[in-house]
Amino acid sequence: MDNGFVLCQGVDVDGADRLGSYIVTEKDGFTGSLSAQLIPMAVDAFLKNVPEPVFFFLELPEDVDDYAVYYLDNCTREVAFAVMERFGELLVQDGVSRFGFGSNKTGDELYIKDYQEFMLYTEKPGLYEKALSKLGAEVTADRKKAEFLGDLISKKNEGTLTAVEFNGETVFDIPTALEDAGMYRSEN
Repeated sequence: MDNGFVLCQGVDVDGADRLGSYIVTEKDGFTGSLSAQLIPMAVDAFLKNVPEPVFFFLELPEDVDDYAVYYLDNCTREVAFAVMERFGELLVQDGVSRFGFGSNKTGDELYIKDYQEFMLYTEKPGLYEKALSKLGAEVTADRKKAEFLGDLISKKNEGTLTAVEFNGETVFDIPTALEDAGMYRSEN
């Protein structure tokens, strides 16, 4: 198991230092909680195995419970890797946004959520299992054995999510930066 759980810069929760990274196998994919340095590795593992074409999505908060969702559809794997090359550190370190990638062909989807949790939906878990097992996170089929960062959240330990800035940019600049490449805001 990966010891020394590292928080993303935009995430703060007391007690995180005692956690490990976990991947829970489920019938329709995987869920998990990953230390900051493992998140880009999980995205890389997904992108290397997901059937093309792929899409990138970004959820940005508009108010307390409402997110605007942006998509960049029908990309090659190389375009997806370029998005991560350009914005990956910002996406991973940011606390307020959510993001992911998916297959336009199969519906497989990797979703990086609040508090460093993720979901990977797929009808073919074997496609990703080997790559995910190499991340160094503890893999289990029993969710009760896995303590996620979000499990620490309570009224006494609320946790905070904040926006971060890298090189003068925040996640709120990504839709404009990718607009010429075809990124659009979903109407739903």
